[in-house]
Amino acid sequence: MTDENPENREANRKSRTLMERPNLPDPLRPRPIEPLPSPLRPGQYIGPREELGRILKEILDRLTTIENRLKTIEEQLKTRH
Repeated sequence: MTDENPENREANRKSRTLMERPNLPDPLRPRPIEPLPSPLRPGQYIGPREELGRILKEILDRLTTIENRLKTIEEQLKTRH
């Protein structure tokens, strides 16, 4: 049983296309950045200095890892050109 009304056929075709299209990331509308894990964003005051030191060391370690990755990428790009 086909619908002979061209408007209905067009609407059905559009809805099928939207449903079948894969969920690809849109570069013009990037997804929001995920929040930092809870140890780095405490919901309450952190008392002991040791805890603050541990958190700061964890942040520094992560930043150092990111910096090293960026240096590696930079070196790879330099060798290509």
